[in-house]
Amino acid sequence: MIRVLTAVFFMFFNMIMYFLFGSIPFSLGKKGSFSVTKAVFTGFFLYYLLFALFCIPVMLLFRPLSLLTSVWITVVITVCSFSLVLIILKALKNREEFLSGISEKAEKEGRFFIIILAVTAIEAFIIIYNYQFTLDAAYYVANVTTSVRTDTLNIYDPYTGNWQDHFEMRYFFAVFPLNDAVLCDITGIHPLIWCKTVMAGVSILLTNMVLYMTGKKIFGDNAGKTTLFIIFAGFMNFFFTTIFTPSVFLTTRTYEGKCLLANVVLPGIFYIYINILEDAEKKENWRLLLLVALGAPVLSSSSNMLVPAMIATTILPLCIIKKAPAIAVRSLACMIPGIALVLVYVAYVKGMFVLYTYPR
Repeated sequence: MIRVLTAVFFMFFNMIMYFLFGSIPFSLGKKGSFSVTKAVFTGFFLYYLLFALFCIPVMLLFRPLSLLTSVWITVVITVCSFSLVLIILKALKNREEFLSGISEKAEKEGRFFIIILAVTAIEAFIIIYNYQFTLDAAYYVANVTTSVRTDTLNIYDPYTGNWQDHFEMRYFFAVFPLNDAVLCDITGIHPLIWCKTVMAGVSILLTNMVLYMTGKKIFGDNAGKTTLFIIFAGFMNFFFTTIFTPSVFLTTRTYEGKCLLANVVLPGIFYIYINILEDAEKKENWRLLLLVALGAPVLSSSSNMLVPAMIATTILPLCIIKKAPAIAVRSLACMIPGIALVLVYVAYVKGMFVLYTYPR
C-alpha cells in the first residue's frame, strides 16, 4: 500500500512540476485567461527541453550521472521557486478575479472533473496492473537502471551491459530515460518501479489532459460533452488496440517516449492546429508549436520524422486555405528542429562523425 501511495504521490509531483515550469510564461505575460491544463502542457515540453540542454553537455564532457543530478536539482528548485513566487504575486494582485474564477469553474465543471479523474484512475489501474513486456520496454528500463547503478550516462549497452566506445546517435538526443535516471537517483526509487508505475501514470494523466483540452476546444463550455469525449476515447484505447494506433503504446508501452509521442505530442499538435485555425496570427499558438517541436525529440527520436510530418499535413495546408504565405514560413520554421536532427542521424550512419564516450 505504501508503494502505491508513493507512486501516486510522484505521479502528481511530476504534474505539479510541469505546471510550475509552464506557469512562468503565463505569469510573465500580459493579463489574460490562465489555463492550468495549458500550463501543464507547456511546462511538460519546457521541462524536458531544459533538461536536454543540461544533460547533453554533461554527457559530452564525460561527467557522471551524480553531477547531472546535482545540477538538475538546483535548476528545478530555482525554476519552481521563481514560478511559485510569480503565481502568488499574480493571485494576490487579482485576488477577486482569481477566487471567482475558481468558484465558477468548480460550480460548472466540478462534478465532470471528478468523473474524468475517476475514468483516468480506472485506466491507470488497468494499464499499470496488466502491463505487457516488450523488447523496447526492456531497453528503457535497463537504460535507466544501468545509468543509476553505474553512475554514467548512456555509456553501457542496456541489452548486454557491455561498455560502448561511442554514443549511439539514435538515442543521443532522446534523453527522456536519463531524466528518469536522475529522478530515481534523487528519490531512491528503483527504476523498474519508477518507469512502470510512476511514469506510466504520468503518461495516462497527460494523455487524458490533452484529450480534455481538445474536447474543450471542440465543444466549448459544454463540460458534459467533453467528459463523454474522454470516456469514448478511453473505450477506443482499450478496444481498438492495433499496431497502427496510438492505443497500443498507451496500453502496453505506457512509460516509453514513443507513448508520449503518440498520445501527447501528436494530439497536442492537433490541439494547436485547432487554435491556429481560429487565429493564425496569434503568436502564442506559434510559440507553443515551436516549443513542442523542440521538446518532442527529447522524448523519442521518432519525433524527428513524425512531428514535421504532422505539421506538414495539418498546419502547412492552412497557408493555401487562408492564402497566407506567412503560415508556410512559420510552419517550416517549426519543422526545422526535427529535420535537422534527421540529417544529423543520417550523417552519423554514413560515418561522417562519431561522438566517443571517453576522452581521445
